[in-house]
Amino acid sequence: MKKLCTLLMVTAMMFVGSQLSAQTNVYLNLSGVVPTGDFAEGDENEWGLMTEDNEGGAGLGFNAGLKFNIATGVNGLRAMITMDAIYNGLNSDLQDAFEDAIDSGEDNFKDYSLTKPRYVNIPVMAGVNYTYEFNNKFGLFAEGGLGPDLHIVTKSEEYRENASAKTTSTIEYKPQLSLAYQLGAGVEINKRFIMGLSFYNLGSAKVKGEESYKVKYTNGGSASNSAKFSLKRITPTMIMLRVGFKL
Repeated sequence: MKKLCTLLMVTAMMFVGSQLSAQTNVYLNLSGVVPTGDFAEGDENEWGLMTEDNEGGAGLGFNAGLKFNIATGVNGLRAMITMDAIYNGLNSDLQDAFEDAIDSGEDNFKDYSLTKPRYVNIPVMAGVNYTYEFNNKFGLFAEGGLGPDLHIVTKSEEYRENASAKTTSTIEYKPQLSLAYQLGAGVEINKRFIMGLSFYNLGSAKVKGEESYKVKYTNGGSASNSAKFSLKRITPTMIMLRVGFKL
């Protein structure tokens, strides 16, 4: 799967480069991101980043990306390349759980901090876009694409300090590759602006990483340990409300 995703990514980049001299429209896309399905579900008891579950616990997010529409010679039909960076925080249940943990830690330790993990996905897809133009001011389009996605989960870190020790516990997640797809539709205005709705399935990725802790004692001693872990798979799915601007 990793070799296939890498090959698709390299092919897409080479295709974009080879088509720069062709009739190409480039759009900057900005989107609100609404997670769906198991990716949106989850709480402190069932959460795929910490337990043997498939729920992602993702909250609302945003996206910025580029779309290349490349003329094919067929009226209305274009080859399409998209490159996106998609960010999702945590849902309200997990946000509340982290806030409770922070409040408890600040009450019980001299110094305390806790950072939450977040999702960053970077898909690169190739596909087709078909636009039916009613006139020079208005058109309707539909599109679809397929390609690799890089799943990134930012680290979670907890710091606790009391009279006897300073302890840092860290969970770092290993980036994963998967095969993703998208489907979308919308309107084109004045051949410069697009508004639409897209569904993204970014593929299933195993949750892997390393958990570690370091302790520094006030008497001068120290201790540390680490262990790798492997949990179940999380599949990011989402709906994007998109606005695009022709560059």
